[in-house]
Amino acid sequence: MTFFYKNFNISLVFNIKTFKGDIFINLFGTKRVCKTLSILLFFLICFSGYAQENAHISSETQQWNDPLERADLLLFSSHADDEHLFFAGILPYCIANGIKAQVVYMTNHNDNPIRNTELLNGLWAVGITNSPVISPFPDLFSESLEEAIRVYKSRGVSEDDFIAFCTENIRRFKPQVAVGHDINGEYSHGTHILSSVALMKAVVLAGDPNYHSESFEKYGIWDTPKTYINLWKERPIVLSINEPLVFFNGKSAFQVSQHGFSYHKSQHWTWFYRWVYGTEQAPITSSTQIRIYTPGRYGLYRTLVGDDSQEAGDFFENTLLIKDIIEEQFEEEQIIDIISIYDEQEKIESEKQYLKFLIPAFIVLAAVLLLLLFLKKKSKRE
Repeated sequence: MTFFYKNFNISLVFNIKTFKGDIFINLFGTKRVCKTLSILLFFLICFSGYAQENAHISSETQQWNDPLERADLLLFSSHADDEHLFFAGILPYCIANGIKAQVVYMTNHNDNPIRNTELLNGLWAVGITNSPVISPFPDLFSESLEEAIRVYKSRGVSEDDFIAFCTENIRRFKPQVAVGHDINGEYSHGTHILSSVALMKAVVLAGDPNYHSESFEKYGIWDTPKTYINLWKERPIVLSINEPLVFFNGKSAFQVSQHGFSYHKSQHWTWFYRWVYGTEQAPITSSTQIRIYTPGRYGLYRTLVGDDSQEAGDFFENTLLIKDIIEEQFEEEQIIDIISIYDEQEKIESEKQYLKFLIPAFIVLAAVLLLLLFLKKKSKRE
């Protein structure tokens, strides 16, 4: 490795080789055994490699916007990485199709700063540029709803705190579609279950002005048109997340989510890694290759706009997206402009018609006046 320091013409050359279990470092041609320095250098190299890979999208290149004012889709993800795993494909699909997606995390990773960095890098990699909303609730493990309620209660967080948090964000972002975890917690994760139950209750309570007065006074009420739950059996839908997307240079929404999870290196030791990527001999490139907790399979838990058709490949059938509203407003403005132009033209035409009548009348009047003047002069002479 060669290092250059600013403008000084100095290079420090390290030739590293292994000999009898030791690492020799040849510094300016002088061979010295330095195990301590070797170990430090080894970890430095490893850390710098991790930092370069994980911070491929650095904070210098990430220009985060505020959370959306209003969202088409509101995704409730329990942890940083669930959005790329069990909700794989949703965010890239939205970005590629101009659909406004807002991510809300039901827990935080404040005790593990690396995961917060991974969270942002992963979102940025799939095209999200609006800041996520992250709850004040810690990440606690449990394996059932009852256990989740118990462990959170021991930390001063109640089930109603989860419901109120969901309710506040539904009222704040007023989505057309809300999406949440499997009621069984995917792999029986208690926080996933608690998050799912909280969302199911919140979509109803968000429309009740008597519930959670603080968020009601701030945002008003909202009744979400459609709510989907991951792996819900009733009114099932399969998302089109394996089709190539021009926006992502031919990658599918699922593959882009795989890329998003690549930034969550602290979680690559878990079974999730093989679940989403497969093996070197049998790589996974489509969600259909995943046999358990298959991404892209949801059920319509609640609807105000009717059921989906069998052909539906996304969540947005029978909804009015923000881009459609803007388009309609633009069309209305164009129609108003056209009407204004027509009115102006009518006014001009009317004035022309008036002038057409006025000019001959003026000529006739002038002629009459001249005639009268002539007759008056003639009568005086006589």
